[in-house]
Amino acid sequence: MIQRVQGVSNAADIGQLTGAGVASASNFGELLESAVKSVDAAQTGADAQLEGLASGRSVDLHGTMIALEEANIALRAMTSVRDKLVDAYQALWNMPI
Repeated sequence: MIQRVQGVSNAADIGQLTGAGVASASNFGELLESAVKSVDAAQTGADAQLEGLASGRSVDLHGTMIALEEANIALRAMTSVRDKLVDAYQALWNMPI
């Protein structure tokens, strides 16, 4: 028998644990827009740090490299999610009626 995770009894509890409420998770468009804005902010921040390093204003090489890699990982994750969404859409579209 599957046992409940202690302290998590319903979808609202799971939403609180993941940081997203059930009401905000119900609108997929807003969730997707938020994720794209988050990836864009990571890319913009990494670009700004790289520009500062290249111009000599900043000497934090490690922080710049970490920011660039975080932005790269976020972009790859977003691309992977997009590919899965497109595959799911195509599977639904090709489903016989």
